Amino acid sequence: MDSCTWPHAMEPQNNQRQVGDATAVDHHFETLCQVTGGVFYQYGPDSDRLSWSPQCRNMFGWTEAEMGLDSAGWWQRLHPQDRPAAPALLQDWLWRGGPDERQYRVQHRQGHYVWVADRSRSVFRADGPTVVLGCLQDVTRDRQRRLQLGLAQRAIDSSINGIAMTDLDGRLTYVNDAFAKLFGVCGTEELSGRDVASFWKHSRRAMVVLRALQQQGVWCGEMIARRHDGRPLILQLSAHVVKDDHDQPAGFMASFIDISQRRRAERTLQESEEKYRLLFSCGSEAIILFDARNSRIVDANAAALALYGYSHQEFTGLSIVDLAEEPDQARVRMSQVEEGQFTHFPLVAHRKKDGTVFEVEVSLGDFRWRRRRFRAGFFRDVSERRRIERLKDEMLSAVSHEMRTPLTAILGYADFLQRSVLPADKQQEYLQVIQHQGERLKDLVDNHLNLQRLRAGFGVAHIQPVAVLPLLHGVLNVFSRADDRGRFHIDCPAQLPPLCGDENQLYRALQNLLSNAVKYSPDGGDIVLGAYEENGRAVLYVRDQGIGILPQHQEKIFDRYFRVRAEGHPISGTGLGLTLVKEIIKAHNGEIWLESTPGCGSTFFLTLDFWN
Repeated sequence: MDSCTWPHAMEPQNNQRQVGDATAVDHHFETLCQVTGGVFYQYGPDSDRLSWSPQCRNMFGWTEAEMGLDSAGWWQRLHPQDRPAAPALLQDWLWRGGPDERQYRVQHRQGHYVWVADRSRSVFRADGPTVVLGCLQDVTRDRQRRLQLGLAQRAIDSSINGIAMTDLDGRLTYVNDAFAKLFGVCGTEELSGRDVASFWKHSRRAMVVLRALQQQGVWCGEMIARRHDGRPLILQLSAHVVKDDHDQPAGFMASFIDISQRRRAERTLQESEEKYRLLFSCGSEAIILFDARNSRIVDANAAALALYGYSHQEFTGLSIVDLAEEPDQARVRMSQVEEGQFTHFPLVAHRKKDGTVFEVEVSLGDFRWRRRRFRAGFFRDVSERRRIERLKDEMLSAVSHEMRTPLTAILGYADFLQRSVLPADKQQEYLQVIQHQGERLKDLVDNHLNLQRLRAGFGVAHIQPVAVLPLLHGVLNVFSRADDRGRFHIDCPAQLPPLCGDENQLYRALQNLLSNAVKYSPDGGDIVLGAYEENGRAVLYVRDQGIGILPQHQEKIFDRYFRVRAEGHPISGTGLGLTLVKEIIKAHNGEIWLESTPGCGSTFFLTLDFWN
């Protein structure tokens, strides 16, 4: 059969309807087309003639004649892919006798194609040959809608997210394969009709979400679910109400994303961040983080804030160069760091917020964060260490200088005794000189060591209650000999509370004061060692009736190596005794001062706390 011609009339089948009035049939179909908005056509297979209703202009843009007055003209309006199939379908329809419906595409005058549904049937007329009456309905939108629904259905079925639909009571009506796999179920069929609350670890939470959906129409959040094997899942849930064609709620649709692994990674990361933040904030060493490009400070720990005296907000407004005493030198050092020459600076002068200059040891390290390069600076205050080193150097220098005199005397007299033969009385005299100089050397070394330990903060180690009266008697017993015991006196109430201090150091301080009182009282006179209470503190004193101290010397009396010269009275000593006393009392948070009148003696006072 020619694909471009309609099949000619065949022998009508038994089920074909016979119509006596052709005019009534035409009127019936045309009225139907007007009501439905379709296009009516009539075809005579015997004459191969087509006639169209005027609605074809609205649907296709063609006039009735342009639509095709015979089968060959009409076929030219069909889509090329639909032309071969349409005659075969029509032939099948004529053979079966209809009615039938076919869908194909008809070209519009503007060039695009319109999908139509062709509903037609053959009518046997009593007054003439059999004709085909048909009606074309525009189904383009309907097909597009079905296509979109099909695409949506395939997208949902192939989605990697679990998707489920429920009725208004929360029972599953549809799930995709990803949902079944998510919950460890082999197929989707066994999930149909299951209550969605059974997937929640806490079913009450599911009821809360269901009520929120019913009231608000949408809900987003996390849920803790249970797999088929009982293992927990953390899911990101997004759900909303699905409405029908009448805009009435018909059910709910939800999307499920497994975020269990992400939550575990976030917890691990959070624990790691908390651990390093704790190490950063609680570290005893000052740590400052700054941008490697412009040296702007971005963070600092509590130790750095305490070291420099800035608040965190003030710190983050500074550059690392601003901390240096010499900013130009700091820029040079940063250039050296950038060139990879240095990452450690053993001694750098920095300035605190209050202007205090101190020395720090600096170590730097690079790291990357969020595609930016930063540096971590570790700053160690070495001021105390440098102070102790300077004290050590001063001590060695001073000791070496002061030791020269007694060592020279000892070596000189010892060499003279070895090379000379002297009478016994002369030998004894020289040996006494060597012994005296040796004792002086010993006192010099002991005083130096004690003084340096005190200045370094290590001299007062054993704080305990110290009874005052026994302490005074213990000191006095060393100096009072039988022949001059009457010149030493103790003036102390028996009920005086105990002192708070290191007994050995307090003993050494009083011993030095009493030794000075004896040295500077060459003509004798009473020496009093006493104590009393004043303003809640203990006041200890040593009073002598010696040569006294001139006013211009009283300000220097506690300086190292300073000694008061007494005319006509050679007085030996190292010049460290009173300096040591001052450091001992200072370490006890006490005070020391003197009152002296030249020719009438001196009184040294010191205050100490009582044991609480």
